[in-house]
Amino acid sequence: MSVRSILRFVLALAASCVAWVVAFWIPIIAMTFFWPALRATGQAFWEQGRYDIFDTSMLVAFQLVWPVANAAAGLVARLIGKRQLEVYVAGLLFAYFAYNHLWALWGEMPDWYNVLVVIPVVPAVLVGGLIGQRIMRRR
Repeated sequence: MSVRSILRFVLALAASCVAWVVAFWIPIIAMTFFWPALRATGQAFWEQGRYDIFDTSMLVAFQLVWPVANAAAGLVARLIGKRQLEVYVAGLLFAYFAYNHLWALWGEMPDWYNVLVVIPVVPAVLVGGLIGQRIMRRR
């Protein structure tokens, strides 16, 4: 592995993490402009650090954003990394979310939510990688 490929690998992983953060938080922040209850609950969350204050409708809205953020991570990893390996490594998000939602946050948030955060991680990252592959082929 050359220095250039190692740097591309590291850049792909870092960029995929940034892409995940942006793709998750931008829609959530946008929702707060149109959903005052989410804005108030989000402010309370940042002040109190309690996960149990989000109501079911808010958790469902978050569930709609999770797969998009995961796919964005896979897409960016593939486009920058140019290889499938980066997409698989971006799937390490699974380990992170599995730890958080099946262990650390278990009991603080509804069980259905914790499980449904983890299940689509790998498929969504792989779908993002496939989209990235198709984009690369068209170029």
